[in-house]
Formats: sequence, structure tokens, C-alpha cells
Amino acid sequence: MPRCLIAALVVLAGCSVPTIAPDATQATSARFSSAVPQANARLDIDWWSRIGDARLTELLLLAQSGSPDLRSAAAQVMAARARAGQDTAAMWPVMTGQASVTEADSDTTARTRTRAAGLDASWEVDLFGRASKTAKAERLRAKAEDYAYAGAYVSLSAEVADTYVQLRACRMIEQVYRDAVSSQGETIEATTRLVSAGLRAESDLALARASRASAQISLDSQVADCRVLAQTLAVLTGSPQDRVDAILASGFGMPAVKGFRAADVPADMLRQRPDIAKAELTFAAALLDLGVAKADLYPSLTLGGSVSLAKPAGWSFGPALSLPVLDGGQRRAAVRSANADAITAAEAYRSAVLAAVAEAEAALTRLNAALRNLGSAGTLVKEYDAYFAAIDADWRAGRISLLDREDARRQVQSARITQISQQLALSRQWIALYKAMGGGWQRPAHTVTTTSEG
Repeated sequence: MPRCLIAALVVLAGCSVPTIAPDATQATSARFSSAVPQANARLDIDWWSRIGDARLTELLLLAQSGSPDLRSAAAQVMAARARAGQDTAAMWPVMTGQASVTEADSDTTARTRTRAAGLDASWEVDLFGRASKTAKAERLRAKAEDYAYAGAYVSLSAEVADTYVQLRACRMIEQVYRDAVSSQGETIEATTRLVSAGLRAESDLALARASRASAQISLDSQVADCRVLAQTLAVLTGSPQDRVDAILASGFGMPAVKGFRAADVPADMLRQRPDIAKAELTFAAALLDLGVAKADLYPSLTLGGSVSLAKPAGWSFGPALSLPVLDGGQRRAAVRSANADAITAAEAYRSAVLAAVAEAEAALTRLNAALRNLGSAGTLVKEYDAYFAAIDADWRAGRISLLDREDARRQVQSARITQISQQLALSRQWIALYKAMGGGWQRPAHTVTTTSEG
């Protein structure tokens, strides 16, 4: 083929396809709008150990080894690394060998034995960077899966801890209802004596029994809720229910969640989140994919050769040029598709940044509210206890009705449940902030996060 024709075909094949430059830029505020905790201890991956709850520590260890979600994330890392290895290997020459022995015999010819051996080799020269960009993109995706695994670990740890503190609070509220049932039993006994003495009406006894039935319903419902939380922990940790129940058999009260010093600048927080690091690498890989699609518009050159050791022996070697002359627009469509994927990856990164900042802002806002509310809840319980003590004395003296006393008792019960709920809210918001701040994860040094598609 004349050289000028080959040159013309190369130019024709490589005609550029108009693309839209992906833009992953996303501005964030200089500082968080809510107050940031300034505790002495910094957040690290071992934050849970400072809580000092042996049951939580054991559950987290079970989750690390048995969680289906975490195991799946680990398998994704394995698969991504294998794909990266495949594409890196594709950049090197390929050599295959053959060997055979054939025996033949017939009525008209003598038996013969034929031996043959040979080698075939080929190597695609990476003229326009298609192979190198493909391999680099897969290496970035493999690293992104590493970060996804780290993110899955942080999320799983937070979910296990969050469910655990919910269970502890649930059991504290369960005890409040048990106390109410016991108290209602005592009220029924006292009211029965007063009715027998003619000092109370039968309606008071009916009210006392109805109140006890109501308290029993609340208790039974609470016990069921606590059981469901224990079952959820078994699923999260990937463990048999009886093993989780054995861990949860002891312990009462809310774990003393320790505060930590959080990043007060959104940009610092973003650098500590594995999901943001993953989104960066995914975008960088998508840009490389666009470069691969553009490289496919140009010719490919393969060097090939073979050696035959059979008689007669021989060899061959030569280049082969593949020119994408006519394909119905398939390669140009592939460029436009890769361009759209890169734009999607850019917007996914922006979305991840916005979601991360919003998650941190929400955790900080709720944490600050929980810190304020906890003190108010303590005052609430103290004052309602004093109020009920006065009402109870008046009832025993016959100055007020049982209905008034029951109303006061329900207010005390509600106040105690509110106090427990605020203790739970404070613990849960520290856990939420732990997750929002990246769980103490640190980005590895020298990570490539941007690249060009050209």
C-alpha cells in the first residue's frame, strides 16, 4: 500500500472527537458552621479502645472477622488487584510454545513418527499509550477498592457501636418499665387495703389495675425492641445469636463514650475520609479510560514472530499494522461514552464531597444539641422526682385522688426515659461524628489523585 495512502488513513482514523472537559471542582466553606469539639485526644482508628467497654470491643472484633459486608469489600479488593495485574501483564510480550508427536501407520506405508516444536511470540507496541493508560486506570481502581474497604470498616464499626449503645439504652428504659410494673403492683396492694377499709372507692382499684396493665404492655414492647437490637448485632457481626447473647448478658448503663478533637476545617475532614479518596481515584481512572478510548482511534502496531523446530526448521518475524478505517462510528461513540462516564465520575466526586460536609455538619449540630440537652434532662428528672414525692405524700394522706398520683408518676417515668434518650443521643452523635470525620483513617502518602486523559 503506498505510503501516502497509509498516512492518509492514519490521519483519517485519528480525527479527534469533540469532548466536554469533566470538572470535579467543588468549593466548600472555610470552616464548619457548628462548634467543633476541642478535646485533648485526637481521633484515631483505635478510638473504640478508649471507651473501655469490653463487650463493645468483642463485638467489633467479631464484626471485623465475620461481617459479610466487610468480607465482600475484601473480595472486591482482591478482584480489583487481579484486574490491575492482568492489564499490566498485557503490556509485555506474549510467548506460547507448542510440541507434538504424531505416529501414523497404514497398510500401504510403513509406520512413521513425526515430531514438531515451535514458539510463537507477539507484542503490541504501545504507540499511543492505550495499554499503559488501561493498566494505570486499573491500578487506580484497585487502590480505590482499598479505600472502599477502609470506608466499609469505618461504617461497620460505627453501625455496630451505634446499635450497641441503642441496646444499652433500650435495656435502661426496660428497667424503668419494670420499676413501673413493680410500683403499680404495690399501688394495687395499697389501694386494695384502702378500699377494704372504706377509705377509697372501687374506681381507684380499677384505675390501679388498668395502670399496671398499661405498664406491662410498655414493658413487653420494650423487651421485644431490645431483642430485635440484639438480633441486629448478630447480623452485623456475622455471628451466631447465642454467641452475641453471651456477650450481651452482662453490663448495664450507657458506655462512657470519650470525646475527641475533630478537624475544624472541611478541607481537612475531606482528606481523612476514605470515600472521598476513593471518589478521587475513580475520577482519575475515568479520565484515563477517556484517554484509552481516544487512543483506540489510532492504528495499533504488533510485532510477531515464530520459530519452528520441526524439519525443515524455520522462523518468521514481522510487524503488523492495524488501521481502524471503517467501523460505523463505533470507536467515536466509545469516546463519547467514556467522556460521559468521566463527567459522571466528576459529578459523583462533587456529590461525595457535598454529602461528606453535610454529614459532618449534621453530626456537629446534633452533638452540640445533645451536650446542652443532657444537663437539662438531669434537671428534669430531679424536679419531677421532687414533684412526685410531694404528690405521693398527698395521696397517702387522702388529699388527692389516685388519678392525680398516676399522672405525676407518668411524668416522672417520661422524664427518666427522656434522660436516657439524651444520654443515648450524646453517644450516638459522637459515633456519627467519628464516622463523618473518617474514623481516624489516614490517607497514604504519595497517592495519585488526578491525571489527564490525553
